[in-house]
Amino acid sequence: MTAPKSLGDTERRRLLNNLATLKSDDDDAVAQDPKWFLPLDAHARALRPETLVVRGGRGAGKSSLFHFLGHIKKEPSLAGTVGASGIGATSWQEGYSGSIEHPAVAVVGAFGKAASDDRCRSFWYAWLCVRLSIGTETPLPLGALRSVVDQNPTPSPNALADAAEQDLALLTSWMDTIERGRSAPIVITYDGLDRIESSSGTRKNMTASLLAMWLSLADRYRSIRPKVFVREDLFQASLAAFADASKLDARSVSIEWRVEDLFRVLIKHMANTSDDLKAWVEGSSRGIPLSRNDGLGWMPPNSLPETGKASWKGFVDHLAGEQMGSGTKKGLTYRWIPNRLQDAHARTVPRSILSLIRNAAVFATDHGPQAQSLRLLTPIELHGALERTSKRRVNELKEEFPVVGRLEHLRDRTVMLNRKQAVDALSRATTTEDEHGNDGEQVLRTLIELGAMSERPDGRIDVPDIYRYGFGILRKGGVKRPR
Repeated sequence: MTAPKSLGDTERRRLLNNLATLKSDDDDAVAQDPKWFLPLDAHARALRPETLVVRGGRGAGKSSLFHFLGHIKKEPSLAGTVGASGIGATSWQEGYSGSIEHPAVAVVGAFGKAASDDRCRSFWYAWLCVRLSIGTETPLPLGALRSVVDQNPTPSPNALADAAEQDLALLTSWMDTIERGRSAPIVITYDGLDRIESSSGTRKNMTASLLAMWLSLADRYRSIRPKVFVREDLFQASLAAFADASKLDARSVSIEWRVEDLFRVLIKHMANTSDDLKAWVEGSSRGIPLSRNDGLGWMPPNSLPETGKASWKGFVDHLAGEQMGSGTKKGLTYRWIPNRLQDAHARTVPRSILSLIRNAAVFATDHGPQAQSLRLLTPIELHGALERTSKRRVNELKEEFPVVGRLEHLRDRTVMLNRKQAVDALSRATTTEDEHGNDGEQVLRTLIELGAMSERPDGRIDVPDIYRYGFGILRKGGVKRPR
């Protein structure tokens, strides 16, 4: 049977409507179904017993892996899909998250704002014992902690810290007994530390105290292990917070995404969204072969070369054409997409590429699809999606780092900026407190560290497109934005 050479209007609209429903990790997609999870080499390293910390920026997929571990807990055979079949006998227990089973992030934040480092460690140790008791079905020893938990299954952090300080020797002996009796490891997982309320200083202190506690326990216990999912800036702050913290670096794994993996996750999401999109992905001479995995649904190839047969260039050419417009000066589409989505450190997260393609599909249906042949999108529709994608990424970053909001003072200005212009603008505070005062130099350094700005060798200041569009910052010679 000969494949069609072009899509009809009805068929293209149906595919675009499917494309407009793409999920991403901020939709808790993986928590709902493991088919939205794409295993990476970094995930296999993260699941090694010696790895205590899994780190990465917002949207890098830390929580996706955390949620996937929940599926492994229910279906151990899924461990093999991330190259970690040896952990099939491992038990998994949530040590902390934002769920109702744990002390609320606001309560923990209020506690951490006033508590000393030792008190914070005592809180984490007591709560570890509570969660370990649940995970191993081993009653807590008779003492203050057991009494507190009997009265309230989620006690206040102060009550937990008091009980741990009173029962320290008793709880240590109890945990030693569990360690000796284990025939298989139990891993205690932590997520949501970046949601602890109060201030960035409180979040850093609570994170550092948790990591310090586990670093002190790591050499004592082999069958009781942690997996702490932590934002990169909180991890880096912890390295300077306590003695021997530098040892954590060798026991951590950073989740980062190569360009080919960004396109692989897009292909996977498309294929698992609808049968029509799956057929489109595989169809044509530029199609991508898919394979079926019982636990993870439709999977792209393990390796996706940049060019050639079954490549990410071929996939993007099939999706939206080879060039971002006519003329030899127009960029190649398969390079334009990752270049527009990366921050100043050349890092891109899967959430952004899924958001861009989803928003482009919405733009196309709202304005009338313009693609030809077998393509679904046009360069204009990709351009039209960039501002909305940028605004979403900006809002995500502002939630965690209010200082990013100061880029609003650069609206309608044109980059590159000289350093004095940038510092003067950034020295003005916004309505949201960000702990930087009127120190524009400090703000600039922070934004450079976050990848929201960059400084060229000649001192000029730039803003990457993934944030520039969201703040309405202009670039000389830039493409006119579709409306």
